[in-house]
Amino acid sequence: MNRRTFFFFFPTLAIAAGVAQAQGDPLAAAFSALSPTARRSAQEQLATGGFYDGKIDGAYGARTRSALINAAAFIKDNSYGRKSFELSSSAGASGFVTALSKGELATYLWGEGDESASG
Repeated sequence: MNRRTFFFFFPTLAIAAGVAQAQGDPLAAAFSALSPTARRSAQEQLATGGFYDGKIDGAYGARTRSALINAAAFIKDNSYGRKSFELSSSAGASGFVTALSKGELATYLWGEGDESASG
């Protein structure tokens, strides 16, 4: 394989691998479907909540994945089950990352979680 072919083939292979990963992982697909600004916003929300310590770059990787999963579990617990997201489904993962990126889950990430609950 000559040098020119290699440099063309390698980026194409990397892009294809990323697409394949997103297709098999609803959470990766949902995160990747967000705009770059929304992806960075989601990472900022995760970082503020103490779930993410990586670079705020909008990239989906192991740290972002772990932070998303841990934050979803924390939100479910902190909301006494009122906020629960099925991250293994496209709809659940999409709803979670969209709400996260818009700041709609902030109360449950770093608040008590029950501020709006009566009683």
